[in-house]
Amino acid sequence: MLQRLRVCVFVALFLGALAGPAAAQGPTPPLPVLVMLAGGGARARNIHLTVGDGEGATAERTFETGLYFDIGWHLLIRPMGRRAKSPALEALVLQVDGGAGVGLQAEPAGSGITLWVRSWRLLGQLGYLHPLGRLQVGGLIGIGADVLRIAPNLVLTSSQLVYVRMGPAVTYDWVPSFLVLRLDLGIRVPFVFGELQDAFGRDSSGVGLDATATIGGKLDGGFTYALRFVWAYYRLRFAGPVMNVPAMAEGGRGNDHALTLQVLIGWSL
Repeated sequence: MLQRLRVCVFVALFLGALAGPAAAQGPTPPLPVLVMLAGGGARARNIHLTVGDGEGATAERTFETGLYFDIGWHLLIRPMGRRAKSPALEALVLQVDGGAGVGLQAEPAGSGITLWVRSWRLLGQLGYLHPLGRLQVGGLIGIGADVLRIAPNLVLTSSQLVYVRMGPAVTYDWVPSFLVLRLDLGIRVPFVFGELQDAFGRDSSGVGLDATATIGGKLDGGFTYALRFVWAYYRLRFAGPVMNVPAMAEGGRGNDHALTLQVLIGWSL
């Protein structure tokens, strides 16, 4: 995990170094005030927990979805774009990202059965991306939800992670408007765990990290495209009393991570 974060930081610094001379090469391209994208791609999710078995020992719980088709969407709005004379106000952004699995089935390790699974996520953020020539630098903060509903089974319960997310973002206009690179890094702090708390402990806690790399651009007429890679990781800890009877387990820890690759198309102005 640390190695991946080092790579992301290196990419951000590399883009920043390129942006210095680029800013002096020509006028700053106008910032889009509205970007709407939708599309799909492949996603995989892996959950591994080590939890109490109710008899003083521990048990391993593993749930892997494998690759599945995932639809996604992205909306970015600059409320003061092209209205305010101050670049500081133009830098304000509202961003909404979401996705959902389609026809998802999975077989929990050791269960020998195939389960229908429903997966969706939504993240709304308020941010600030200040233009510096071809570079935009800033960050975003918001609230998100990551829901995984699994048919009843004896391996893993459903989860509904609701979290606060914050982190830096950098955008570089490599070829004005036509080729734009963006990197987002974030930390996620879950404060709702849904059925995971009922099954494994009411005093559960966790922390998450994410990284998103996007390559995209806009053609004449507003047609917009993007290729996006998203990595999300949660480290979870379970403690305290359980609420369901009989309980699935008592206490423990584990991790939940997902990889997503999407192709998005849409329109912007």
